[in-house]
Amino acid sequence: MNGIEPFALRRATEHDSEFFYNVKKTVLKAYIETIWGWDEDFQRQFHAANYHVNETQIIMVNGVDAGTVEVKENNDSIFISSLYILPLFQNKKIGSRIISHYITRATEEKKRVELEVLKLNVQAQKLYKSLGFTLTERDDTKYFMFKDCSK
Repeated sequence: MNGIEPFALRRATEHDSEFFYNVKKTVLKAYIETIWGWDEDFQRQFHAANYHVNETQIIMVNGVDAGTVEVKENNDSIFISSLYILPLFQNKKIGSRIISHYITRATEEKKRVELEVLKLNVQAQKLYKSLGFTLTERDDTKYFMFKDCSK
């Protein structure tokens, strides 16, 4: 299928917390080490305080847990607060199809799609730009990106 894998999303449970943490660690650790340094205790505490099961879905490919996506919604926007895909499942158009799903929803609901991306994560920035996102400055380490689908 031209490197495109079929995927499904399932609601996360409390039992998925460790999977979420491990996917995030696998995907982001090198960036975090470069920017702030990796402190396992701090990262565990941060995860425990910020794992929102009701906003998280597990990305599944052929019945295998392949990543996570966390989304926060309000009346005006859909904020993709994290999208992590394990390396084995990257470069298969899964991330772009998930983002496109939320762009479609935002268009139907007349909302903006928003996200943040680490400045060091140039590959993700290219993906988001290719999907029509506008990049703006956030802080020293992140960019804020958005796609206005409200019109």
